[in-house]
Amino acid sequence: MISDLSALGAVSPEYLHVEKYATVGEDLALPTAYLKWYDICRREDALPPVVIAESRAFLRAEFMTGRLPIDGCLGFVEAHRCGATLLLLVFTWNNENELWETAYSKDLTAAGTFSPFEPRDGQHRAMNCVWELAPIWHERQAWARFLLSPRDDAAKRAYLADRYAGVC
Repeated sequence: MISDLSALGAVSPEYLHVEKYATVGEDLALPTAYLKWYDICRREDALPPVVIAESRAFLRAEFMTGRLPIDGCLGFVEAHRCGATLLLLVFTWNNENELWETAYSKDLTAAGTFSPFEPRDGQHRAMNCVWELAPIWHERQAWARFLLSPRDDAAKRAYLADRYAGVC
């Protein structure tokens, strides 16, 4: 067992952690996929309706062109405002119990659209931040309940109705 933890898990003294909130948005129903929707942001930085509409239209176009290969999937989206950046994280359940992710980002201060979020080179990389994990954990619990159910239409509807809203 390590006795000196002072050099581990260091957080910059300048870092100020703030609360963000997850709110439930309108589902994104695609021709052969269905996604719950979460907005994640500080209360004072809510996403404008035009940005949400653009995000939804972008994902619909990605799906229709085949660049977002989630045919036959159930899952959820997190539209996470990180200052001047919007992360658009698409999660789907695959192979019964695996959570897969496609990530996009957009600079909210510049013209242009979303682009695939390319993590830094290397094997050890960022996956999700602390604020994104509250809805992910809730969705994990909801999916596990679905897996333990008869997995019929009623169970799918129960999964889709099971949402998280609150502090992240």
